[in-house]
Amino acid sequence: RERTWLKAHSPPAVATHLASPSRRLAHSGMVAATAELLEPVLRPLIKELETKVKQVEDNVSAGVPASRKDLETYIWKTGRVVRLLVKPEAAPAREIFWSECKGILKQCIALEHFNAGVFRPECVLKETLETHLLKMLKQLLQYAKKRLDGSIEAPAEVQTVESAAKKARLAAEAKKEAEDKKLEEDWAKEDDLWANWKGGADQDRKRWDDDESDPEELCPDKAKHGSCSYGRQCAFCFR
Repeated sequence: RERTWLKAHSPPAVATHLASPSRRLAHSGMVAATAELLEPVLRPLIKELETKVKQVEDNVSAGVPASRKDLETYIWKTGRVVRLLVKPEAAPAREIFWSECKGILKQCIALEHFNAGVFRPECVLKETLETHLLKMLKQLLQYAKKRLDGSIEAPAEVQTVESAAKKARLAAEAKKEAEDKKLEEDWAKEDDLWANWKGGADQDRKRWDDDESDPEELCPDKAKHGSCSYGRQCAFCFR
């Protein structure tokens, strides 16, 4: 008997055109995929994801694992519904947001085998479990909410593996630069403290070797043996 969470979830009332032509940004001045532009997408997407998170949470809590076939079908339907809601072929802003969604969906879906119109078992990563699915759904839900409230900056271009890697590299470089600058400032402060150190307000600024040795101090060798074995090299005998 098929469990509730695995039943075919009715797709939203949107156009079912499943073709996915890769629409490129027409010109460099294209506006970013802002929350205002994507509000008609984000609100129904958030509602859909909240439903799915609840379904999978209940199933995981019950402790009854889904069959591999059921799990693959559910994951494919999740990707399909997300794409139908986003409808990337409708506008450049939607295409950009679909690329953002794919960055999270790839946790469970092999995107190179994914087709929203045809189910293929190979479109689901082999090692995927229900817990992985739940994690992916929660992350996508959280991301959609942050895109809606504007706490995540809207990108101005389609997100690719290369652009994501570049963004991560630039962030790492900026972090390292900030850390190096702070370290340099800390060392400068330490140098300044040492340069101006007086050893206490009531002490004179004198080097440890400013005081001369006792001029009457006898040669230790001569005092012990009666004669100096160091000759002219002795600093006590030849001051």
